[in-house]
Amino acid sequence: MYETSTGAPDDVNAPLSEPRWTVQWADGPVPDQRRLRPLTGHSGPVRTVATAIVDGRPVAVSGSRDNTVRVWDLATGEQLHDPVTGRTDPVSSMTAEVLSVATAVADGRPVAFSLHGDDSVLVWDLATGRAAGEFVRLVESAVLDERRVLLTLGADGTLSVADLLTGRRVAGFPSATGIAMLDGRRVVLTVDAVDVDRTVRVWDLATGGQLARSLQVVRTVDLDGRVLAVTAREADREPDREPDQEADREPDQEADREADPGEGRLWDLATGEPLDAAEAAEAAAALSGGAARLGVTTLTVVHGRAVAVGLDGEEPRFIGPLALARRNGALVRTRARETALLDGRTVALTAEADGTLRIWDLTDDRPRVHGMRVIDAVGASGTAPAFPPGPEREADLWHRISGRGNGPSGSADPVLLTVEQGDTVVVRDRATGQPVGRPLTGHTGKVWDVATTVVDGRPVAVTASADHTLRTWDLSHALAHGDGPSRAGHTATVTAVTTAVFDGSPVVVTAGADRTLRVRDLSTGRQVTAPVAGLEGEVTAMVASEVDGRPVIVTAGSGDTLHLLDPVRGEHVGEPVTSHHGRVLALAGATLGGRPVVVTAGTDRTAAIWDLATRRPVGEPLTGHTSRVTAVATAELAGRLVAVTGSWDKTVRLWDLGTGRQIGEPLTGHTDWVTSVATRLIDGRPVAVSRSRDKTVRLWDLATLRETGEPLTGHTDPNGPVVVTTGGARPVMAIGQGQAVRFWDLATGCEVGNEYALPLPAAALAAAPAGRLVVAFGPEIAVLRPAAD
Repeated sequence: MYETSTGAPDDVNAPLSEPRWTVQWADGPVPDQRRLRPLTGHSGPVRTVATAIVDGRPVAVSGSRDNTVRVWDLATGEQLHDPVTGRTDPVSSMTAEVLSVATAVADGRPVAFSLHGDDSVLVWDLATGRAAGEFVRLVESAVLDERRVLLTLGADGTLSVADLLTGRRVAGFPSATGIAMLDGRRVVLTVDAVDVDRTVRVWDLATGGQLARSLQVVRTVDLDGRVLAVTAREADREPDREPDQEADREPDQEADREADPGEGRLWDLATGEPLDAAEAAEAAAALSGGAARLGVTTLTVVHGRAVAVGLDGEEPRFIGPLALARRNGALVRTRARETALLDGRTVALTAEADGTLRIWDLTDDRPRVHGMRVIDAVGASGTAPAFPPGPEREADLWHRISGRGNGPSGSADPVLLTVEQGDTVVVRDRATGQPVGRPLTGHTGKVWDVATTVVDGRPVAVTASADHTLRTWDLSHALAHGDGPSRAGHTATVTAVTTAVFDGSPVVVTAGADRTLRVRDLSTGRQVTAPVAGLEGEVTAMVASEVDGRPVIVTAGSGDTLHLLDPVRGEHVGEPVTSHHGRVLALAGATLGGRPVVVTAGTDRTAAIWDLATRRPVGEPLTGHTSRVTAVATAELAGRLVAVTGSWDKTVRLWDLGTGRQIGEPLTGHTDWVTSVATRLIDGRPVAVSRSRDKTVRLWDLATLRETGEPLTGHTDPNGPVVVTTGGARPVMAIGQGQAVRFWDLATGCEVGNEYALPLPAAALAAAPAGRLVVAFGPEIAVLRPAAD
């Protein structure tokens, strides 16, 4: 006797006119055969998706609230590269959220743009998964010392000066806050964001040299309506100057240093001018009577004049000759300045890792962006770009990226996909606006975005949802069976499934969290007996058997007992059986010596054999595992009935049920708990299949007690249900992987086709005659059957 299963997915990525497997019947609506593979991996809601072609392969690019951007191969469902993220704030250690993604082709290479919560727009090379640049905000073009330069503002607040003839950055000013004119020279104002005193620095834009020095304010007083500040000795405070800027010191700064005798120098904070000797002497005598002003920490002095006042952690106040700079010369830190006009074209700029700027032409209405080097753009026009400050191109780049434009789809897109009712996508004829087929349903959270592309010559939609997944849909696949009749079924999740034969007809038996047991005809889905209500607790394991010619269903739940139920009469058969396992974790049925038995596995580290007719144990418990036994299956080996068990001790063991003894040494290889086992004949040899929390499946030859082939990998859900069937001509393993069932050919170790997608996670699988597979998902079940050759 073998535990078997059957089934195969819709082979949706193969150019077949019909799927290899079809739905024979289902409790509710027939599972949508347009649904292809789910793309799982994000740990937060997926907010945005776009598509592109990379090396001839269709890919999807997704952005999530887990702050990552991921690239997916739509033909295989695998991620092409490691996830990438935006910048991480050095102060808060928070990574910027991904708001939107878009794709394009730049100079023949596919790229993606990602828009982030810190207003940054990053560029990614889709072929390598590496950063290809960052969009910067445009400030202006100018001529400095006969050099044509472009001023840009990075999202981190750094003002960069780039030489338009070479496209190279020649200077950078972190934490820039404004540009102004001072004594006929263009200057840049910076305020250190992490400086408690918010010290202002003034830099010569052409030379990059620092002009200002910062003086510490000892006290500030209000004297007859005139606010005066007293600064410390200059010798007590080093000038705020970069080490390599010493040569840029102005001569009168040296004079200021010499003339500053120490505490007692007074500054008028209204004019920024120092008091002369006579004024200072007169004011000094009256300082003790002035009202103290708190909060002023520093003065920024240029050429002997104060230009800014530090205000104890708050934004500094500009005074004197820079009083108007804050209003007229402040940098524009809005999205509107990320695009501008260049020779009549809408352009944007990116800064690449090597410091090179790149101009992007955004005038094309199609979602294709063509990139060029700055030197090319300047050479074509012969003049420096003019970037007008007006709002006529306001937020153009932001709107383009957040509009989620996609790469070329390869089709005329005769349909339009719209998100309606939150979690539903409706396919509409673009010409008429009428729905085409049923809506695309199945997401369990809000659908935020949708994109389209072509996979293997067929139009495919990709949807992004708050349920942390993306889903792919075959828009050309016509559903042949419609919704089908609705059948009365479970009102809560189906927790266990088995198959049996009643009166010569195969049936499906299901147990649900609604504490009912239901029996359906395998071919039609009609209930053949009244539901059995009042089950004690949730059923987690179940097998069908026959006792004295009477059909019996054996169930185990969250406790220590086994229950025998007559599904025809709707009653219990005898008293519950206490297993003494602590908790029964798995069941398998068999016939031992002509008598029906079940083999149980439990938390007490043992397995046991039970005679169903007498409800008594057969022999002693099967001992040897060193941790709880989580899985059991039965098989026939050289004329003997054997059991295969799997345990948290990471081993698989083989037992002779006639003698109660272990056969050979434990089968080792798994590096974590064994969560399920199954048995099957392959080429006439009995084998066992084991699945582990190490995310591998291993195949064991029971005659030699050796592993066969390499472990099968790629199983992301180690706790999903597993069954084995022929799947046609070859043995096939079916595994529940979240909201899909995947299939592997056990003889070759290769995956067979793609997943069979479900609207809810697969909770249980069961084999059925004629190569059929019973799948339980949520409160519903469906029966899959192989299509005729």
